[in-house]
Amino acid sequence: MEMHQLEYVLAVAKYKNFTRASEVLKTSQSSLSQQIIKLENELGISLFVRTTRSVELSPAGEEFVKHARRIMSEVIEARRCIHEYTSFEKGNLTVGIIPVVGHYRLPNLFSSYKKSFPRVILNLLERQCKELIPMLNSHEIDAAFVHQTIEEPNLQFTPLITDQMVIVTSERHPFAARKSINIKELEYEKFIVPPPTSGYNQDFQKACRSAEFEPEIILTCSSVKTILGLVREDLGVAALPAGVASMDWGFGTKNLELKPAINSTIFLATRNKDLLPTLKEFIKFTSKWTQKQINPDHYKFIPFKLSISGQKLKSG
Repeated sequence: MEMHQLEYVLAVAKYKNFTRASEVLKTSQSSLSQQIIKLENELGISLFVRTTRSVELSPAGEEFVKHARRIMSEVIEARRCIHEYTSFEKGNLTVGIIPVVGHYRLPNLFSSYKKSFPRVILNLLERQCKELIPMLNSHEIDAAFVHQTIEEPNLQFTPLITDQMVIVTSERHPFAARKSINIKELEYEKFIVPPPTSGYNQDFQKACRSAEFEPEIILTCSSVKTILGLVREDLGVAALPAGVASMDWGFGTKNLELKPAINSTIFLATRNKDLLPTLKEFIKFTSKWTQKQINPDHYKFIPFKLSISGQKLKSG
């Protein structure tokens, strides 16, 4: 018994006509007839009742077709699975990242992924949140690690890392002796913050407006090292995520807990449909990797259940 013989039987059973079945299968009618007769001889029973006007399944044929359909369904599923496996084992994957991902062990995620899938060409594109989300929508990138979410039905945002923002001052600043500060006390400070396209900038300004003042931003910069260097020189104070500000940049700065807290979460943003096998596997890999990463000193990882078509989350 061979696979093509099962296909031939199913086609004749469907069309009840040898000529039509051979046309659909793109084979000659004589070849189709010979293969079915060969199968019937092997089974020792007729699968079809043939007359000059019609072809009908015999009782044995009806039973055989039930099994043949199940077998062919399993074969098709096996082929699909193998195709997906060979697809995500190689290919290209372009992932957008915000500049601070290096402070949250995410480089270890990318390294681990590359070791597991060495034939996948992984491209990392660094931009701010407001630039990455439109690029994801326009298919310029396959996925993105972002800090903010938007109301977009075609996108899904899966939370990965939750952090809290802190105020960074120089060691000579009047607030440096304190452990925490209320945001209302910062009304007359000068701020150095990430660019306007950064979600951290927008979250901080929103919190200041909730405290009924407009922050005096004297300088924006995308480099955390530069921001902290300027704070160290007493140019102003900075509002940064704790996991970023607590990196070992040297002496000369002090981190103050901000009250009320401003939570900041890094999300994995993906489209809701038309996901290539390579991207599906990257999402699964990210889920497993995230659940293993816990660092309670600076931030916490939130384990999540993978959901390709799950409900998207709102920012804030």
